[in-house]
Amino acid sequence: NASLASPHVVAYVSALLVELAQRYPAVTGFRVDWPEYPPYDFNSALFDFNPAVCADIEREGGDAARIADDVAQWAARLRRAAVAAAPHGPGAAKDALIAADWAALAGADGPLVELYAAKRRAALRLLIACRAALDALPGRRRRLEPQAFPPPFHRMSGFPLDALDGVVDAVGIKLYTMHWPMLARYWARDLLDDAGDAAAMNALTSAVADLFGFTDALDADGSALRYPEPQQRHPVGARAQKTKLREAASLAGDVAVRAFVHSYGPLSDFMARFNLAAGTDLPLWINRYGYLSDAKLDAIAHRDRPA
Repeated sequence: NASLASPHVVAYVSALLVELAQRYPAVTGFRVDWPEYPPYDFNSALFDFNPAVCADIEREGGDAARIADDVAQWAARLRRAAVAAAPHGPGAAKDALIAADWAALAGADGPLVELYAAKRRAALRLLIACRAALDALPGRRRRLEPQAFPPPFHRMSGFPLDALDGVVDAVGIKLYTMHWPMLARYWARDLLDDAGDAAAMNALTSAVADLFGFTDALDADGSALRYPEPQQRHPVGARAQKTKLREAASLAGDVAVRAFVHSYGPLSDFMARFNLAAGTDLPLWINRYGYLSDAKLDAIAHRDRPA
């Protein structure tokens, strides 16, 4: 990961957008992917203490060294809890993570608040700079539509979902559900740090998936929670997907939210996700055209026709 707080990164992204707009004047706008800190694993959720971030924290009256120490101590407590409880099953692992202050990841107070506020400021400044760069170009106005993780990950990623009015034209919220079980497994891997066997890993993966709202109920085993092959269904919950889209739309306020659905998976699984997202009345974007098929395209075309 690069630091979004780095002025060099901001200058690079802004210059890239300007060059693209100049080279392709017919383009109406740009979708910016990952203008945030993707929290694919536990360590990524604790990034970033780049000097640019530390300087920003100090300007805001904080103590970067003290914050880093608080974050490190919290992370160590969470890891100890995970290692001790994972061998006793998903329920025990979930309870132990909660007791070790898992809620700090999305809480309004605690050891992560100042770090996450700095990440949010960095992401917002990046998007504001992108908007300003595009607005400075002659000709028609170009749209700016970032794509981001759904709640609660916007807190960890720094994505300023509730502060984008006047900055972006819409936000794409990723229901990239093949990533969700993988994300839970990566977090479990980092928390255990090779301290547990396969059963402990599965149990902790199940606990993490439940705590993040990936599943509609605590998985008793957790072994199926891994990145699915293109022909496999995505082991995620329907209620979980709806909840994340609704939370995103509520936080975004007047900024339009688009549901981004991945085309992976067998026909029935893909159509279940498609219909779920379409049922929220949000505009829908299907990602990865290459994983569609004649059968999927036909099912989409006929979904609203009377029998």
